[in-house]
Amino acid sequence: MSSVPIPETFRALVTQRADGQVTSGIEARSIAQLTEGDVIVRTRYAGVNFKDCLSIRGEAKIITEFPRIAGIEAVGCVVASGAPDFSPGDEVLVHGFQTGIAYDGGFSEWMRIPGKHLLKLPPGLSARDVATIGVPGFTAAMALARFESYGLDPQAGPIAVSGANGAVGMLAISIFSRAGYQVTAITRRPGQADMLRRLGAADVVDTRVALESTRPLEAPRYAAAVDNVGGRVLPWMLRSMAEGGLVASVGNAGGNSFEGSVLPFIMRRVHLFGIVANATWTERKQLWARLAGDWKPDFTALAPHVHTVALDELLAHAGQQLQGATSGRTLVDYGPAQ
Repeated sequence: MSSVPIPETFRALVTQRADGQVTSGIEARSIAQLTEGDVIVRTRYAGVNFKDCLSIRGEAKIITEFPRIAGIEAVGCVVASGAPDFSPGDEVLVHGFQTGIAYDGGFSEWMRIPGKHLLKLPPGLSARDVATIGVPGFTAAMALARFESYGLDPQAGPIAVSGANGAVGMLAISIFSRAGYQVTAITRRPGQADMLRRLGAADVVDTRVALESTRPLEAPRYAAAVDNVGGRVLPWMLRSMAEGGLVASVGNAGGNSFEGSVLPFIMRRVHLFGIVANATWTERKQLWARLAGDWKPDFTALAPHVHTVALDELLAHAGQQLQGATSGRTLVDYGPAQ
């Protein structure tokens, strides 16, 4: 049995809907009030993603049923388990499987999680390391695995990463460079070029300067690209691909829609595909093993850009993140188990 007692109540950020209005606030919750699961986890960290911010601020229809505790990813320690693969004391992570959407998620001091949704922390990564990588780093890893399934290797040419100052962008730069690729950071904050180079970027391009061009095809610069932005950036990336270029669309911070041309697809055989960080178990285990191994990010370089907030500060932070007033990776830090 775990030495950590399960409290009668604990704090969670609960999102409600009433009369068509979505609101979120800190409330007391008990284990019995959480969605069903056979493993009880004391939450250690919860990543704060753009999707989470939309959910708790009521700015997108993401949550499927209310009330709900949002937070699409979390890292914690098992305190009690009815699942044969997990025991008290195991450090675990959860992401995907509708966590924070159809199941209560990480914005809670305690979680009740189906064992079939959990993964033990990969050897070689601490709880803080795994939380730093989280969904953003796993998304970057999924994109890289997809690129390599098409035959991409470091000799093919540089990989462009838009939204380079965000969590996915920073982690993609670190992971791709560790894997041996030359990375070009595409950013609206060129004043942070030195920081992006310390993360592993070989080149930095000002997004605003790039978008001044409206040519139907740009010079063929990149073998592959990860787009976190959408809007006007995605079609520019497509126009800038080399022959057979690969573009992974992973985010929409700049808008859900884009206007483009068929020329990159016809003239250069460019491939465009989407990435959602909800993989099969085989792929999950393979990618987390690589993220703990040859794709392991440079946590020392990333550390200044990983910020923590308390649960009480989360709602205000979400508003800032949606306005583009934050950068890097943000974690809710619940502190060590008492």
